[in-house]
Formats: sequence, structure tokens, C-alpha cells
Amino acid sequence: MELNLACRKGSGSDEIILPDAPVQSIAAGHSFDITAGCDKQAMTCQDKFANIANFRGFPDIPGNETIFRSVHDDGANDGSVL
Repeated sequence: MELNLACRKGSGSDEIILPDAPVQSIAAGHSFDITAGCDKQAMTCQDKFANIANFRGFPDIPGNETIFRSVHDDGANDGSVL
């Protein structure tokens, strides 16, 4: 099962915030693995993981809003988002 968690650092302890109540209760002695997730953005790869050299995405390809651009008769064809 995969969850998106929030983590908050405190003085002397860290806190993990679950988005919903767990299906089974969590008690002392239980163990689990937590791994850092990837949101597939170049800035996260660079800032959070210091791994931009291995980033395999395409950050410079225009997004979906590009298909909504249109031609104007008033000469305002600057390519900006509508």
C-alpha cells in the first residue's frame, strides 16, 4: 500500500502525519519502511535529492495548455497562455 505522508520535524522527535486513519492499529514494536517519493519534477530532483544529473524527465516540453492557444486578428499572437 502506498500513502502520501507529511513529515514534521520537532524538537527531539519527528512526526509523521497520515492522510487517513490506518486500516489496522499501529502499536509500539510495529515496523514499516518509509521512502522519499518523487513528483517527477526537475526542481524536486535538484533541490530535494541533489540528483539532477540523473533526471530523466522532459521539463522543457510545453504543457497541455499549449493546445488551447489560438490566433488573434489584433496581432496579439505572442504565444502566451490564454
